[in-house]
Amino acid sequence: MRIITASALETVEDYIEDARILLQDVIAPQRYDDQSLLTSLNVTLMEARRLRPDLFVYNPDFDGVPGFNTVDTSPVDIEQPFRLALVYGLVSHALARDQEDVQDSRAATFMQTFVYMLTGKQPIPIQGGTPSAQKRE
Repeated sequence: MRIITASALETVEDYIEDARILLQDVIAPQRYDDQSLLTSLNVTLMEARRLRPDLFVYNPDFDGVPGFNTVDTSPVDIEQPFRLALVYGLVSHALARDQEDVQDSRAATFMQTFVYMLTGKQPIPIQGGTPSAQKRE
C-alpha cells in the first residue's frame, strides 16, 4: 500500500485508497468493495456540484458532473484545495450506507467536514429523534 498525500489525490484509484484508510478498511478481505466506494465517489461529486457549481466549469463543452465506472488511473479533475473534501464526502456516503448504527455519527461528522471544506460555512447539525415535550408547546 502506498501513502497518499492530499496533493497526490489525482486519480480515482487515489481517492479510493485514501478513503479506505479513513474507513479502516485496508486489510483483505475488505469490508467495502470497489464498486460501492466508486458509487460513493460519484455521489460525492454530484453533491459537490450542488454545493459548489463553480468547481465544475472547467470544461465549457460539458454541463454536468464527471462520473466513473472503474477504479483506475482516470483523473478526477478538481482543484487541488478541494480534493481532500471529496475524500471526506466519499467516506461519509460509504458510512451512511453501512448497516451499523454506530456509523451514523461518523457519517454525519464526515459530511459536515465535507460541506465545511467546500463552502467554509458550518452546516446545520443533523439531528433526529422525537422533539421534547417543551418544544411542542
